[in-house]
Amino acid sequence: MSGVLAKKGYNKVSTIVSFMEEHGEITPKETETITGKSAATVRRYFKMLADTRYIVAEGNTNNIIVSL
Repeated sequence: MSGVLAKKGYNKVSTIVSFMEEHGEITPKETETITGKSAATVRRYFKMLADTRYIVAEGNTNNIIVSL
């Protein structure tokens, strides 16, 4: 993953990536809790990961589940 994202981008999402590798999926609320970031920032992080095709997002904005 660090080879796909720039170091700055990878540092932002590394906590999410680690959690997903352990649990297989994550919700926005879980992401807010583990990162301490706002809902808007979490959406940006998910977009960053989706753009690299690292994750698959299912559901709508409020009920999204992100998986590997």
